[in-house]
Amino acid sequence: MREALHGIEVMMREDPAAVLGFLLIGASGFLFIHMQFKLRAAGEKADFFAGLWSKPNPLARYLSLCASRGWSRWPAYLVWPSLVIGIALLMFGLFHLQD
Repeated sequence: MREALHGIEVMMREDPAAVLGFLLIGASGFLFIHMQFKLRAAGEKADFFAGLWSKPNPLARYLSLCASRGWSRWPAYLVWPSLVIGIALLMFGLFHLQD
């Protein structure tokens, strides 16, 4: 366990962009699953293996139910930006490691 924590600590010091990229990609996945659970609780069909690009779009379904259910809209608005920025930071961080 200590070796793993030491490895993460070294990675954070050497290349924080890659670690932040992984965290943002994970946050995007967490937000997507959070919305899927809310859709399932509302009685909607929630397919956890369908992607963000599937039809019907889970983000659009979530946003359409926000007003009637009193849900916050911010998870739907943060899924794509956190995914795109996370991938960009991860790529930057991994290419930066080659130096």
